[in-house]
Amino acid sequence: GLAVVWAEENSREAIFSALRRKEVYGTSGPRHVVRFFAGYHYPEDLCESGELAARGYAGGVPMGADLPAAPADRAPRFVVSALRDPGTEARPGALLSRLQIVKGWLDREGRTHERVFDVAGDAKSGADVDLASCEPRGPGADALCAVWADPEFDPAERAVWYARVIENPTCRWTTRVCNAGGVRCDDPSQLEEGFGPCCDAQVPKTVQERSWTSPIWYSPVGGGRGAP
Repeated sequence: GLAVVWAEENSREAIFSALRRKEVYGTSGPRHVVRFFAGYHYPEDLCESGELAARGYAGGVPMGADLPAAPADRAPRFVVSALRDPGTEARPGALLSRLQIVKGWLDREGRTHERVFDVAGDAKSGADVDLASCEPRGPGADALCAVWADPEFDPAERAVWYARVIENPTCRWTTRVCNAGGVRCDDPSQLEEGFGPCCDAQVPKTVQERSWTSPIWYSPVGGGRGAP
């Protein structure tokens, strides 16, 4: 996995400042470029504006921050943007499948809840991978972006949101090892020592790599995650 820091410059001071304000995200390995902001007045066409980052900061807060108290009769809007990992000529990065926003909240009775919202892309696009060659098949995106308003926002409840980026399926590392070893599951007698899992149906053959951002927090009293 990788940790990514949104710092003003490549210096010790700037990097540690970003870590302290939690403007960071993690990935399971790919080098995605991910932005995540929340505010109350983002326009629907922000993804097409060409100024997503500048307007994201100006009109709200980035990943890792506390969302101010909600204005009357207004739910927060979230902006999430992701670029695929370009990879290398020998091994290109996978296309993106979808963007999600994961919400957790504490209701008025003190019970915790979680819900996942698909906000861009298509989970049912049919994209998959040829297990014999590990070549990807089907549609996907080089970039995805969405402006999303929480349809279930309750200004009286504490809540937290983070963004998740999910790639199209790719071969799991074990599948690549098995292919490189020339494993043939139709003839178990030919399996070399250590290659048994290649033919075990319980071992996944594919994986969907992903990224996940630091959360954005909301408290009804405007004090963020530490508020009473």
